[in-house]
Amino acid sequence: MASTSNRRPLRLIETFRSVFYTPIYVSVAGGFFEKEGLDVDFKTCPPEFAHPLSALNRGGADIAQSGIMRSIISSDWGAETVPMHFAKINSRDGFFVLSRTNQEPFLWESLKGAKLIPVGFSPMPWASLQFALRRHGVEPDELDLVTGLSFDDGISAFREGHAEYIHVPQPAAELLLDDGIGHVAAALGPENGHLAYSSFAATNQFLDSQPETVQRFTIGFANALEWLAANNAQEVGQAIASFFPEVSLELVVKSVARLKAQDNWPTDPVLAQPEYENLHDILVAAGLAKERQPYSKVVRTNIVETALSSRN
Repeated sequence: MASTSNRRPLRLIETFRSVFYTPIYVSVAGGFFEKEGLDVDFKTCPPEFAHPLSALNRGGADIAQSGIMRSIISSDWGAETVPMHFAKINSRDGFFVLSRTNQEPFLWESLKGAKLIPVGFSPMPWASLQFALRRHGVEPDELDLVTGLSFDDGISAFREGHAEYIHVPQPAAELLLDDGIGHVAAALGPENGHLAYSSFAATNQFLDSQPETVQRFTIGFANALEWLAANNAQEVGQAIASFFPEVSLELVVKSVARLKAQDNWPTDPVLAQPEYENLHDILVAAGLAKERQPYSKVVRTNIVETALSSRN
């Protein structure tokens, strides 16, 4: 562990609390950042910021977990510079479509005309679901979307039978499954393959002015990913359980196991171009981006390269 005199503060934020972001919680709770001499202040994005990248631009955080979608869209709208993504957190979509009735096998055409409660707090999950729908011959406008609900209200509406399907992350999916109210219809991770779904981002100014802090952060995160890959769902669930005080350890472990089984988390933080392009395909198909934005305008590859080589 780095000496006390050489420790550095770091403000880190996430978009929302979900088992999807287990790599972050492992990094924090497992002491991986601390071992690199970082004193990390970690929290969910405060409500005064529209999203984590806004917090970065307004000086409310140093590094943010964010969908790369936001930097691509900002660039598509004409921004000359955007927060740069430099380390991958999720390499697949971690959301699930649950149905109120158990369907074996699930047929995508059963969604035509059906009521579905979509994710309302971010456009990316819905864009990803649209991509899967179209690949299975279902147009998004053929669904009867129940919109305008908060996340909690959407869960309540599904429980009360106001929709046949709901689109949710973990651990919400596991809670509904455990109650017997929901059944897995589709897992979007295996459906849409490997993509640069969620990653760490920072402003160019922070990355260029604080290279040692960024390197320590990246090394700590890379070590956490290795630990995550090497340990089973029970061990990982116990490590992150404190981040989900209202969910039983058993369901946290089940949530981790389901995401681990579909290869949701990378074994290293390299944010490769093919995964960037796969995600870009989803944004273009959903109309969220009109033109393809250069990989080099949105992704900084040198940070992970330097961090990984320094560990060897």
